Amino acid sequence: MARKFAAVLILLLALALGAGCSAPGSGGGSQGTGTRTGQQGSTSDISPGPVVTLPPGYEAEVQVNKNTIATNPYIDVIYRGGKGQIFLQKMFVQVQTSEGKVETGELVRPEGGQISVGDKVRLMGTTGTDRVIVTATVPALNGDFKILDELYPFKPRL
Repeated sequence: MARKFAAVLILLLALALGAGCSAPGSGGGSQGTGTRTGQQGSTSDISPGPVVTLPPGYEAEVQVNKNTIATNPYIDVIYRGGKGQIFLQKMFVQVQTSEGKVETGELVRPEGGQISVGDKVRLMGTTGTDRVIVTATVPALNGDFKILDELYPFKPRL
């Protein structure tokens, strides 16, 4: 009995530590799907960091598209679905531009519904290389998980 209790306690401690390390921070903002929540501070380091692979049955996929027109280099982050769609509460999106600006937005599950395939967040990028970070909130797993952290260079239309 004591072994089972100790094993459960260790598992819960590991989950709590893992959830705390991957939280996106407080971003504030609106509750609407695909809304732009504005700009925050600045950053000079846009090197991507590690990401988390969600456990089987909780997967969530996103697609990132960067506009190829230099006068409007927006970045779309589109929810593409996954087995964990019913568990997903929200997705926090952050773009760190090559100019040092930070843009944030989020997809939030509507009351009584779920985030739908095709829902998107549109944030402004640059004609340089921008970093996109996506963090998924999965209450069933007690935490926030960074599922994408990549650099996206601008590729002008030819």
